[in-house]
Amino acid sequence: MADVKTALLSAFDKTGLADFARRIAGQGYRLMASGGTHRYLAEQGIDAVETSKITGRVEVLGGLVKTLHPGIHAGILADRANPEHMSELSDLGYEKIDMVVVNFYALDGGRNEQDLSFIDIGGPAMARAAAKNFGSCVPVPHPSWYEKVASALESDGGIGRVLRWNLARDAIRRTGMYDAATLNMIPSGSETDPAVDTILLGLTKHMDLRYGENPHQAAGFYSGSGQPPFRVLKGDLSYNNILDVDCCLNQLAEFEGNAAVVVKHVGPCGVAECGDGPVALGRAYACDPLSAFGGVIGMNFTFSEKCAEFLAKKFVECIVAPCYEDAALERLRKKKRTRLVEAHMGSVPLEVMRTAAGGVLVQAYDGELLTQDLEFVSGGKPDPDLVDDLVFAWKAVKHTKSNGIVFASSGATIGIGAGQPSRVDSTKIAIRKAREGGHDLTGSVMASDGFFPFPDSVELAAEVGARAVVQPGGSIRDQEVVKRAEDLGIVMALTRTRHFKH
Repeated sequence: MADVKTALLSAFDKTGLADFARRIAGQGYRLMASGGTHRYLAEQGIDAVETSKITGRVEVLGGLVKTLHPGIHAGILADRANPEHMSELSDLGYEKIDMVVVNFYALDGGRNEQDLSFIDIGGPAMARAAAKNFGSCVPVPHPSWYEKVASALESDGGIGRVLRWNLARDAIRRTGMYDAATLNMIPSGSETDPAVDTILLGLTKHMDLRYGENPHQAAGFYSGSGQPPFRVLKGDLSYNNILDVDCCLNQLAEFEGNAAVVVKHVGPCGVAECGDGPVALGRAYACDPLSAFGGVIGMNFTFSEKCAEFLAKKFVECIVAPCYEDAALERLRKKKRTRLVEAHMGSVPLEVMRTAAGGVLVQAYDGELLTQDLEFVSGGKPDPDLVDDLVFAWKAVKHTKSNGIVFASSGATIGIGAGQPSRVDSTKIAIRKAREGGHDLTGSVMASDGFFPFPDSVELAAEVGARAVVQPGGSIRDQEVVKRAEDLGIVMALTRTRHFKH
């Protein structure tokens, strides 16, 4: 049997396996298979030796132990160029294994919070062993490789060094991905705190994107948690579209009632919440119609035909909704340049990661809106409607780029200024945007994502008729700012919670 090549098959995913097995058997490979794979090949009329014939033992512990045996791993790891390896293998009565065709159990999770029984042990061990010894044993870690491997055997009579290296590299990548995905299946606890020393990122590409931030940049969307929380119904997304979709989902997660948001360049330019969904959409769009042109619009309610009518003559880059009425979809499909995304609402990540300085910054997601009740420090006791507007404005400003300023009234934003080095400049922009949109700022409320270093923004709010301000506080000039608000008759609420977003 010294010149006969042996292929060990142990595959959870049987896609294309029967055809591949026939093709490599046709090239002289003797087939060996474990448990379920052996039964599958037999059903397909394909001869294979069961691994128990090699190990001398039937499956142990109800099938948990099939391939974890020196008769298997010595055959995989024996270096054909090392005479001592081959002599020892022969003395032990073990066979060399020239190819390992393996993929792993699906990660469906355990039966309870502390159940890790779903983890595949033997599969990753064999894949790693074959990759380690790729010069002697060919690892075939996924059905996507079957055609290349079979074609190489049929045309060249063997597997070349370059292809072996690529197969080994992919086997190591897939075992690493499996480990990372396994860790993601484990319920979160203190061990998932961003302060841990090591973080495993197992990312799978879900889609190629039209381009990155600019058309000359290639881009893709990867996820480490199975399928992403959205599905593309129409069109191809770009890198920027995904960022704006994410902004929509994070903003909408703040609301329990019907809410809509218009996002442009990773920041809201209109937010509204009210009992009637289409009305919320109209009010969010009305905040800044100029910026809304070509924006991404998200809502946490069903996109109805009435919504489609409202947007009929407006250019929208992308729409995000939990579901769509059939009649609305029919109308939207006629808008050639509008992409449609169906998304699960309400879920937010545990951590936020971003690349920086050649590494990755990791922080806990900003899931807190308020860590305490609003603390009113000027202007007397407010009425409930005013408190509602302040809380709404605080939800909106939380998702603007710092320094963020939002003016709001009756559950809708009417002016947004963000992303400026100076907070007072953001205030001026928010006021200008409100006026350009035809909004009356009299009686509105203003929210600031960070404290006021000076009273100038509060003075501007008073000049345009705002009646209340919400901000985190924490400036060394807090007393001065509060006193100025009191003098101006402005109700001021402190949150003691900051929401910077860079």
